Amino acid sequence: MEDYGVYSLDCEMCYTTQGLDLTRVTVINSVCKVVYETLIKPLNPIIDYNTRYSGITEEQMSDVKTTLLDVQATLLTMFNSNTILIGHSLESDFKALKLIHDTVIDTSVLYPHKMGPPYKRAL
Repeated sequence: MEDYGVYSLDCEMCYTTQGLDLTRVTVINSVCKVVYETLIKPLNPIIDYNTRYSGITEEQMSDVKTTLLDVQATLLTMFNSNTILIGHSLESDFKALKLIHDTVIDTSVLYPHKMGPPYKRAL
């Protein structure tokens, strides 16, 4: 049996003039080692870095040149359709990444909110 990999994926967002936009992607392997992490320059001007939740600051973003297309290309070389991706509310991350992947373990589904959908537990 071939090993396609198991990774944890997390994305951070900021607020731009067009709404939420991707600013950081982190991928961790099955032994908890960061195998990919990058900041992403949003297409639209940032109006709120969402630092309280993302930890991302204006200084960190000042020289960022990496685009969403760069990140998509990298992730598509790391993963295939059989790779298992683990995360919390992955649909938000995939939407921000503009990617589709259905071999997932989503903790927001595994551990639902006591009030049921559309509520979700916080991390």
